[in-house]
Amino acid sequence: MFNKLNSNSTSLDLPNGKKTIILIRRSPRSRRLKIRILPGIGQVELVLPDYIKLKDGLLFLKQKICWISKQLERHPDPIPFCDGSIIRLFDQPLKIYHVTETGSDVWCEGQKLMVAAPKKELSRAISDWYKREAGCTLKTIVDEKTTLLGLGYSRLTIRDTKSRWGSCSGSGHLNFSWRIIMAPRFVSDYIVSHEVAHLKEMNHSETFWNIVRSLSNNVDEGRSWLRLNGYRLHSYGVELPELEFCASK
Repeated sequence: MFNKLNSNSTSLDLPNGKKTIILIRRSPRSRRLKIRILPGIGQVELVLPDYIKLKDGLLFLKQKICWISKQLERHPDPIPFCDGSIIRLFDQPLKIYHVTETGSDVWCEGQKLMVAAPKKELSRAISDWYKREAGCTLKTIVDEKTTLLGLGYSRLTIRDTKSRWGSCSGSGHLNFSWRIIMAPRFVSDYIVSHEVAHLKEMNHSETFWNIVRSLSNNVDEGRSWLRLNGYRLHSYGVELPELEFCASK
């Protein structure tokens, strides 16, 4: 059932005949065993408290194998940033064309994303392009929303966050995931409105939601889309690790 890969991972045979990689992580802060499905990668992480033996953790995995299999069936297949892949910009499809190994440029031609970069740098080039596009687009929306409230902000940062689509600090620092520009435009409008509203109300009170709704007509639609489809955004640009399977003893 288990096939050892290295000291920090193993593979698990699922009831449907497929295998999945199990990443094993020790956590001194964890008080109990945890099984997590990692966003985008479609792999499973087993979190072990220091007092739990590995064999007990693997037994726990075995007991939860049906749950793991069910969760993975719902998980979208990874879509790497490589030649021929179909990606999205504001929910519109773009096909990646790796046009040359020389240069360092990314541009759109209709529904084509043209990339000039060495093959080993292709994925990074596309990620960087997404970040630039997100920076320009989201800044425009942020400026529009903050003007409506008569407020300013200290900084705008674009990152690849795993657990939040956006955040706002007490000092007025706005942070957004570049992945939200793969979703329909109304999603970005809602997320930006949500975080800009925190510049005035650092809570989720009725007053806060009234501010959000004054900034966006897409609150319910945006929240619904993220709830149903947000997890799919993490499947893009995933580089799967190259791991060698070892025979079980």
